[in-house]
Amino acid sequence: MAQDYIMRLTQQVVAMLAAIIAKRRAGQVEDAKQDLATLCRQNVGLNLDTVKQLSPDALAAQLTSSGALRYPRSVMLAEFLIQDAEIQEEQGQPQQALPNYIHAFCLLSDAIDFLTREEQDVFRPKLEELATKLEQLPPNPYTSERLRAYRTPA
Repeated sequence: MAQDYIMRLTQQVVAMLAAIIAKRRAGQVEDAKQDLATLCRQNVGLNLDTVKQLSPDALAAQLTSSGALRYPRSVMLAEFLIQDAEIQEEQGQPQQALPNYIHAFCLLSDAIDFLTREEQDVFRPKLEELATKLEQLPPNPYTSERLRAYRTPA
């Protein structure tokens, strides 16, 4: 029953993300940003602007209260943050995109082991892409430690 709900929710979010990407490509950036904010509130229960101001650990603590939906919400939120970061980069604001990529990396790296094999096959390449992007940043104790943990699995 819970798996069916999560599957339906995931399918709905995928369709909405496709619509957001289509709006971005059509130049409807403000509409895409508004849709992202709405999706985040409706599906994760958090305001996207608030999410971006939290530390990765504080965000993880917020999502812990989601119970069985913690990891699906983490993945959805990572996708929303990636889309928001790409919009910021397209608007010539790459520095403002970096915190989104850090959040997305942390969310996906925390959730990856709790996903199905098929979901892992989808999200491992995204996680790797995010790790590669973050490795290009100047050293930061928090980010460096997260990347080291990701690169050296237990």
